[in-house]
Amino acid sequence: MKIGLTMCRSRTQRLLVVSDIHGFPGTFAELFDVGCLEHRGLQLAGLSGRPDLSGDSLHDHLFSKDGVQQAVRELLEIDGRTCVGIGFSAGGTALWTAVKQGLELEALICVSSTRLRFETSPLNIPTMVFWGEADPYRPSESWNDTLPVYWKTYPGKPHDFYRIDAATPNSPLRTDIAAFIQSLSV
Repeated sequence: MKIGLTMCRSRTQRLLVVSDIHGFPGTFAELFDVGCLEHRGLQLAGLSGRPDLSGDSLHDHLFSKDGVQQAVRELLEIDGRTCVGIGFSAGGTALWTAVKQGLELEALICVSSTRLRFETSPLNIPTMVFWGEADPYRPSESWNDTLPVYWKTYPGKPHDFYRIDAATPNSPLRTDIAAFIQSLSV
C-alpha cells in the first residue's frame, strides 16, 4: 500500500464529485467533513445524456454505448483547475478518462472505479484510489504500484462498501480521503 500522507491545509478546497450509476452520493454537501470545502456534485446519468437511467441500464449505456464518452465531453467543459475530483465507481472512471483527455484537476480520488484496471499509464496529477478487498474486479497490486500515486484496499469490503463508509462520519474511508485532500498543499 503506497500511503504516507501529512495533514495540513489552510485554504478552502473545492471538490468536484461525480456519482456512481445508482446516483450515490445524492447529497454532496454533507459527504465529507474535511472542513472549509466547497462542493459541486454531478450525477453520472445526467453527464452521460441519460438522466432517466440508473443502475444496470445506466451501466449498459455507459459501457456498451457512448455514455462514458458523453460524460467525458461534459466534464471537459468544466474548469476544474482548483478542484479535487472525487468519483465513485463509474464516476471515477469518467473523471480519470476526462483528465487523460485534458480536464485540469488539482488531484483525483477514485473509489471502487474498477474499470481503471484497463488503464495502462498514470495521470500527470496526484491520484488516490480506494478498493474493497472482496471486489473481484479491482486492479492487481502491480497496477496499484504503477498507476496511482496512492492507493488503499480495505480488508473484507465489497465493491459498493463506499455507500455506507463514505456517508459514515469518522469511517476509515472518509478519514483517508480527508488526509489525501489535506496533504495536497503540504
